[in-house]
Amino acid sequence: MASSFHLLPLLLCCSSLLLQRTSAATPLLLQLRDESHPLLRRPRTKIFHPPTGLCVTRRTMADPLKLGPCSASDSWRYTPQEFLMVTGTYFCLRAVGLGAPVRLGIICDPSDSRWQLVSGSEKTHLATKLTDGTEVCLDVDSDGCLVSNSCDGFHGGDDEHLQVDSQWFKLVTAGFTKQSRPS
Repeated sequence: MASSFHLLPLLLCCSSLLLQRTSAATPLLLQLRDESHPLLRRPRTKIFHPPTGLCVTRRTMADPLKLGPCSASDSWRYTPQEFLMVTGTYFCLRAVGLGAPVRLGIICDPSDSRWQLVSGSEKTHLATKLTDGTEVCLDVDSDGCLVSNSCDGFHGGDDEHLQVDSQWFKLVTAGFTKQSRPS
């Protein structure tokens, strides 16, 4: 009983904070939305598409992945198993079929989720194999959606002019700022 008496001032202090109007918390929220805040400037790895200067973005797990501003892109993690995972989630990048949009999944299987960085000349491609063994590369369609297409035009070596620019991707780590949502 004596120890609970010592906690009474702490309980009174915390309860008064909980009863304050939410507008009192606004300055703290504004500080967290400030892009100069160190937590919002930590290094982030993005899937970058050099020909367009855009990065891979997502809205929901069900929506197709698209190219968009890097400030609106999630941070990605390239695991030792060669999975591309959205940082802080269990979502991994999956190829589901030739010419089909790539998807996010929570079951990362090496047969459709292991992405290898394939370099030839100065351009890097992200390649994986479908469940039937077909090799595909991450690609962008005319609407900016990410799809998996055959790695046509990628020969490596000095045949840079034959490489498909829409399949050129890089994993770039930098101090990107996270885009704050409008209040």
